[in-house]
Amino acid sequence: MPFVTQPHRDSPDPAIPGDRCYLHYKRMVDAFKKERRWTTANNIYKEMIESRPYKSLDESVAEELAWQVFFTKYVMKYEDEKEAENGTI
Repeated sequence: MPFVTQPHRDSPDPAIPGDRCYLHYKRMVDAFKKERRWTTANNIYKEMIESRPYKSLDESVAEELAWQVFFTKYVMKYEDEKEAENGTI
């Protein structure tokens, strides 16, 4: 759950699953806000996949859960806008 309290945002504890998730989520949101494109989402996910063998299971789970929330809240909103703009399949 990336929506941790402000004290946890200010000083995240990597031993806490929600804090780990928050750190990944914030990185994703910051990147997408900087360049709001499908390519940005693609690159975020690609980096996740490529780095998984080097992360612990807990870290991989936190990142995957952050991705799921990020995808739902940011990427799908973008896709809905593009569908309205360009038409459906």
